[in-house]
Amino acid sequence: MSGCPVQHHGMTKARGCGHTAVSSFSKLFPDLPGVVVSEADAAILGGPGGLMHDFDGTSNDCDIPAGYIFFAQFVDHDITLDTTSGLREDPKSPGEISELPNIRSASLDLDCVYGFGPEGSPHIYDGVRPGRLAINPNGYDLARSPSGTALIGDPRNDENIFVSQMQLLFHRFHNKIYNERVYQENKSESFNRFEEAQKQTRYHYQWLVLFDFLKRLCDPEVYKFAANLLLSNQPNQAPKYPLCYRPDDHGKLSMPVEFSVAAYRVGHTLVRSTYAANGNNLDIELFDERFGTLGFSAFPEELEVDWRYLLEVDDCIHPRMSKAVDPLLADEIQNLPVVGSNNPNNRALAFRNLLRGNVMSLPSGQAVADKLRGLGYPIPHNDLQLGDLPSALQGNTPLFYYILQESKINNAGQRLGPVGSAILMEVFGGMLTHCDSFLKEDNWNPDPCLSREKSRLAPDKYKEGFLRKPLVERENYYPFDLADVVRFVQSDS
Repeated sequence: MSGCPVQHHGMTKARGCGHTAVSSFSKLFPDLPGVVVSEADAAILGGPGGLMHDFDGTSNDCDIPAGYIFFAQFVDHDITLDTTSGLREDPKSPGEISELPNIRSASLDLDCVYGFGPEGSPHIYDGVRPGRLAINPNGYDLARSPSGTALIGDPRNDENIFVSQMQLLFHRFHNKIYNERVYQENKSESFNRFEEAQKQTRYHYQWLVLFDFLKRLCDPEVYKFAANLLLSNQPNQAPKYPLCYRPDDHGKLSMPVEFSVAAYRVGHTLVRSTYAANGNNLDIELFDERFGTLGFSAFPEELEVDWRYLLEVDDCIHPRMSKAVDPLLADEIQNLPVVGSNNPNNRALAFRNLLRGNVMSLPSGQAVADKLRGLGYPIPHNDLQLGDLPSALQGNTPLFYYILQESKINNAGQRLGPVGSAILMEVFGGMLTHCDSFLKEDNWNPDPCLSREKSRLAPDKYKEGFLRKPLVERENYYPFDLADVVRFVQSDS
């Protein structure tokens, strides 16, 4: 229980990237001292009724469709899992952090979907149709054991109804690519249909992370700066990007705690207490007991998610949007169904994040801003007004809170602020640079049959829609996005 807000089960390890098996955590800036956050200050700031508790859902919306919240959770479960550290341990040194195992590969390889592959994780795969991922015969749920346990690569992806349906979406995505979009181009080389479908699924997923999700979420100036450097990397040359995130002495990518415990937890502030599952159920809580599910159990048919209500799939349905990127967390996740604790603070996700930042010796937001600015990131020199913080945290602000407050002040809650954006781009850019990715393939673009750009552009103009510089520089331009995955999966065969 120590690392998770709700009960999780055992994990399978990663498969597919050179950085697989149990990796480790690390500090991105090991020379920066950690901020000491007492339990009392964490409660004032992040506990129930604290400064970060959004009781009444008063925060505005931002411009990110709500489906990306669950995509972000899905990505998180693909790249990081800490099962060993607790909330109330003494702050760790960089050496102690480097000994913590990360039970996921720090790479965008979809090990949460593929597990060990068909031979090592046969329960994930369709026993009748080789090469395909298992789906429940009812068509609207994940495959499950007789007891109701989802047969998937990472059981955390069954912890709420929406991330469970996101997992199902990617099972169906792989299967449809396997069925319809994979063929042997070079007849002189050996060909494995499953491995090709897996590769194409991964590449499309990586594209979504870089050119859809991060582009929507990150500060525009930081995104353009980082993405242009990332795309300037050349084969067989030292990469220009990322600027400081590197493989360790053994050639393994570790998971920086500044990312996993602070910057990437931006998804927590995007969450609302209720969402539309479909046209008949427009206000569903993440852990809605009315339908007999708190996650980790068979999926109710009436809650089959209609992604048109969460993503821009249908021009005639405006999807629900994410909450603003600000320091407030919704009541639903400030009152989580934590197993094995009667302490109300333990039920508040903001409180848990702050205490975990203390254990991981996270540096202050101010110190990280200076460090990133020194690396060349476009981080403004502004004196952030950080609110009524406990006196011990004034001018020495926990990184998690700093990133959220910076987003509210610099980008009016519509985007992540510069510091959080730089950390995300640094780490995701490192994964795409140092691991197998579509960036290593010359001129790889999403399949024309998957992108709505196909219907807008003549065949000879299609590739121009994916030219990298305008793709990075043009805001609100997404020639292949998560909604396209939904349209492709749901299209007639």
